[in-house]
Parts: sequence; C-alpha cells; structure tokens
Amino acid sequence: MYRKDQAKLYYLYMLSDGEASDNEKKLFTTICKELSIDADEKKSIIKECKNIPFDNIFDEIKGLAGEPVEEKNDIYKLAVALSMFGNADDYASILWNLINLGYADIKYTYEEREIVDFLRNHWKITEDLYQEMIDVAETCLALEEHKKWVESLEDSSYKDEKMKQIKKDIKSTQDGIKITLAELKF
Repeated sequence: MYRKDQAKLYYLYMLSDGEASDNEKKLFTTICKELSIDADEKKSIIKECKNIPFDNIFDEIKGLAGEPVEEKNDIYKLAVALSMFGNADDYASILWNLINLGYADIKYTYEEREIVDFLRNHWKITEDLYQEMIDVAETCLALEEHKKWVESLEDSSYKDEKMKQIKKDIKSTQDGIKITLAELKF
C-alpha cells in the first residue's frame, strides 16, 4: 500500500467514531513521520479525509484495502514482489497501527473494531497474531491507567520508582510486538 494511502486509511479510521482525539492525532503525526509524509502532505490528507461524508468512511476504507488477499492473481503477486503493493507483513504492521490508534483515546470503539475485523479478514491476518496485537494494546492501556493512578500519589521515591517501572513495562510490551512484526518479514 502506498504511504499516502496508508496515512489516509489511518485518518479515516480515526474519524470512524466521530472525531479524532488529541492522542490519536499525536500518534498519527508519529506514523506520518515514519512514512516520510511531510507536514504539507499530512495537511492535504487530513483535509481530503475530512471532506468525505461520515457515511462513506467505511466504503473509502474498503477501497483503500484493495482486493481480498485470496483473490490475488499472478500479476498482483509480481507487483508485490516489486513492492508496488502491500504484502502480509505490511498489512500486519498497518493493522497494528490501527489497533494502536484505536486504543490511543482509551476507547476502542465498535466502529474501530469493525474496521479492524474487516481488514484482518480481508488481508488474511491470522487470529493468533491479531489476538496478540489486541492483548498488547490492552496491556499497554492497563499500564497507562496504572500510571495515572501512580501519578496521583504524593511525591516519593516509591512513586518515582513505580513510574520508571511502568514506563519500562510499556516500552518492553510495545517492543515485543515490534519484534513479532519484524520477524514476519523474514
């Protein structure tokens, strides 16, 4: 999938539940940087997505998803080999970014879940990999909620140590899924 199409997919996904939260926007900016999308391209993508009627968002996402994986022909397989379109590894990374965006605002909504489920089936992402992604996202969410509670404690060495440990646990958990996705490329 082309990088601008990926960014468009991400932003439409963010709008699928009504609006993009500040946390989703922050994560979207990070993803755009990873995709080498500059500020002007990002603004253009956002404007384009915001002009799509709410009722057409899911249809737009379906269009960006391409053909279902099982319907690929030999020409498509050659194009994949030449990196013209996405492959299962790319699709898994895209799905992870979507799940991450879904949990960014602490509410993984029905609409977001429906889109992820559609794409998972469309791209033939295995159930075990999908479940691992969901488990990691939920673990990170639980750690973030715990972090908020620890932040409410009075300043102390205990609080400082707990905050360091929670940040370390979140990073370790996220690194684990990144390693899993990287291993898919081999």
